[in-house]
Amino acid sequence: MNRLIPRIALAAVAVLGAAALGGWTTAPAAANAPTSKRDPVVQVYLTRHGETMLNALHLVQGWSDSPLTAAGRATATTVGANLRAEIGKVDAAYSADMVRHYETATLMLRGMRSKLSPVRDEGLRELSFGGWEGATQSTMGATVFGYLGQQGITEPTVGQMTDAIKATNPMPALPAENCDGVSDRMQSSLDAIAKDAAKHRDDKVLVVSSGLSISCLLVDLGAADRVPETGIANGAVNLLTYKAGVWTVETVNDTHYATQQ
Repeated sequence: MNRLIPRIALAAVAVLGAAALGGWTTAPAAANAPTSKRDPVVQVYLTRHGETMLNALHLVQGWSDSPLTAAGRATATTVGANLRAEIGKVDAAYSADMVRHYETATLMLRGMRSKLSPVRDEGLRELSFGGWEGATQSTMGATVFGYLGQQGITEPTVGQMTDAIKATNPMPALPAENCDGVSDRMQSSLDAIAKDAAKHRDDKVLVVSSGLSISCLLVDLGAADRVPETGIANGAVNLLTYKAGVWTVETVNDTHYATQQ
């Protein structure tokens, strides 16, 4: 069952102390396009950024930004080093356009001993929380779950949770997003990245994004039933493969790369 408890629901942006959602499954991304043995396969290592200052302070962080903590920097470097040990080099690297994403990707590449620099992509950024940006986790959580409770929703899906965040936005002049919009822009960016990689015969691509944006994408790719209650951790790797227009989710919330070896 696709469950989302309060701690997880707000986690992807450091809300209620968790880290978004995860799971693992295989699923097509969109159209069931015909494939052949000659179609290149692109592996995308979609990674959540390391711990940030706002994460540590338990404040809502979507389009708001903050740099990594010392722990976050160490995690990013370790993940990069362990990826290098297991998969070798990556052929291209991308990150969302904010400090935390770019810093994470840069440190991962440094850990991989790569000379690449990450390309920033606005479409990969976290969900916008509108007027909830910078609020305490407890303040937003109380309002959002009160709203859901009034509608009789006790075990909200990721989509229902983001709908509630948008509906309770205290400052409509600062638009909030839900999963529909986030997954659309994530899919658009990843499609472009994968198509470019396939064109250049690049096998492995690093992409750094945020927990809730990754979760919304995974739900769209059919992985909702594998969402764990612990959420996606900082530095967790989600392996996606792309072949001839079809996405497959291979692994989700893989944290073993963040373990010092």
